[in-house]
Amino acid sequence: MVKTARDIIGIMRLATGRMDSSDPLFTDEIMLGYVNDYYTLEMGQELRLKEKRTWWEFVYGPTELNPLPVDLQNPFGAPPTTQFTTIGPFCTADGFEVFWYEDPAQFYAIWPETQPYQPQRPTYVLYYNNTLTWRGPPDRDYAMKINAYQVEVPMLLDDPIQNDYLWRYIAYGAARDLLNDYREFDVVQQNAPAFNDYRSKVYARTYQQQQNQRSTPRF
Repeated sequence: MVKTARDIIGIMRLATGRMDSSDPLFTDEIMLGYVNDYYTLEMGQELRLKEKRTWWEFVYGPTELNPLPVDLQNPFGAPPTTQFTTIGPFCTADGFEVFWYEDPAQFYAIWPETQPYQPQRPTYVLYYNNTLTWRGPPDRDYAMKINAYQVEVPMLLDDPIQNDYLWRYIAYGAARDLLNDYREFDVVQQNAPAFNDYRSKVYARTYQQQQNQRSTPRF
């Protein structure tokens, strides 16, 4: 049976004791706010789900800025509503690997800032201070791909849960946040075994997916 955000809220009410949806402090909309805060902001920090790993794809050419500003909440060239929590380090230009740096000292030791460079296919990139600095500067348009971790889109009350195996884990995570806000730490402790159990099951599923792929060297 497909689960929705209402199902998450139902478990959350049981876990917190907030059963009265007419209470102005704990309406379905307020409970949904806790659910979405946990779902979109916190869950990605606790677990890295395999299915949320994706590509940031865009066309980059000589008319674009270099350094290119990076806004993970509104990525350059990405479809509307796309957001990322992290990007890199794997990057390609027209299918050719671009060497990724996050240490300016290492990058500028190879590519000094004061030196002009012949436009070419980008072969190196520095990700630093929310910008991507490319070397060399592109001589034409290139299809860029950078691996990324995509942010979940907030749910509406009757939205089906995209990954329904997450629903109890999300419910107990959101319940924990609500209880912490109201300083009900004793109930947080009572709920901890259930939360840890559901989180472990989600982690085990993702870990098993990773184990099914044998690592191969990149050389």
